[in-house]
Formats: sequence, C-alpha cells, structure tokens
Amino acid sequence: MKKINNSPFYIFIIALFFTGTGYSQWEARVSMGINVSSTPDLRDYINENFAYGGSQMPDFNSMIEFAGEVGHKIGQNLQLAVEGAYTFNSYTNVTLNGKYEMSYKFISPSVMLYQMIEGNGYNFKFGGGIGPRFVMINEIKPFVNTGTDYSSTGFGIVAKASGSTALSKSVFAYISADARYDAGGKPTNKDGAGLRHRGSDLSVTSLSVGVKLGISVNF
Repeated sequence: MKKINNSPFYIFIIALFFTGTGYSQWEARVSMGINVSSTPDLRDYINENFAYGGSQMPDFNSMIEFAGEVGHKIGQNLQLAVEGAYTFNSYTNVTLNGKYEMSYKFISPSVMLYQMIEGNGYNFKFGGGIGPRFVMINEIKPFVNTGTDYSSTGFGIVAKASGSTALSKSVFAYISADARYDAGGKPTNKDGAGLRHRGSDLSVTSLSVGVKLGISVNF
C-alpha cells in the first residue's frame, strides 16, 4: 500500500512555530481521558466473522486516550500548537470455537490553531486541527498462538474546546471536550496483505467524542 509522505506536514509545523516570535508565551500540557468511539468497518468485520455466541462488538466503544501538547502564542488571542494523542482499545471473545482477540491503537499528531480568551487565573480555547493518523492492529485468531500485526497511515481532523484554571502562577488544571474524525487507511501486514472483508481490504475509520483532564504549564 502506498504510504502518505508526511514530510510537508512536519515542515509546516516548524515554519509556523517560528511565526509570531514577538509573543513569548509557551504552554505545555499532558492529559488523559475517555473517548466514545464508533469504528463501523472494524465492528462489522468482527461481528460478521468472529463474534461467535452473540458476543457482538457494540456500535460505540470507550477508548482510553493519553495526550500531550505544546503551544505557542502567535497573536494576541491566537495559539498554534502541536498535539500528540495515543488511543487504544481491544475486543476479546472466548467460545468453544477458540479465542479471538483484536487490539487496535491510533497515534494521532495534529497541528492545532486556537482562539484564546484569557483572564486573571483562567483561559478558554476553541479551535481545531488536522494531521496524519497511524493505525496499529494486532489480531489473534482462534487456535493460533501468535498474533498478526497490521498497520496503516491516514489522516484525521479534530475540533476542541478547553478551559484551564490556575493552581499556581504557571501551573493550571485543564479540562477539554473534543470531537474527532480519523480515516486510518487500509492496514496491511509485513507481507502487504490486508484484513479481508466482504471481498476487499478493510478500511479503518473512527468517529469519536471525548472528555479529557490534565495539567498545563505556561513558560
């Protein structure tokens, strides 16, 4: 499968971070939270092939997310940031036919642009971004001891609203809500074979909303 060339994406990040150097404030953030996610193609693949005994994968699943972000003010009320998010989930079904297990992960870097509202000891940010998406899947089929790894590259977009309140002069408590759409491409294994479903290779897409809590530091 042809891989997406991400070099222009990273060049774009570097160029934008050196824009607006008259504004010296930087912000770093770490957070974790829960996404409620729908992955319809992956759900149909599992339910139609491996959900023996009625153990269906639901339409919506909870995915754990860990994320970090570094932002830089490029205007009086604008912030440019780079976010990296890692989300994961798994499905397991054990029956007389054996054990089936699939774990799947998204690594989601994004360039973010925020409109900021700042006050004494608080700030709100509203914005969105775009970036490449890296999907990793491990599948273990019944009566097979080792799993098969699949991976792909795609793209995604995110819209986010967040608020922070001061814990000290430069440390803030952080809360956010976001919505994401990720088109992860068609995962393939080391031999170039995909996950076959309905006569074609499976394409992984995800639509999710989430709530995150964390800590941010201004410097």
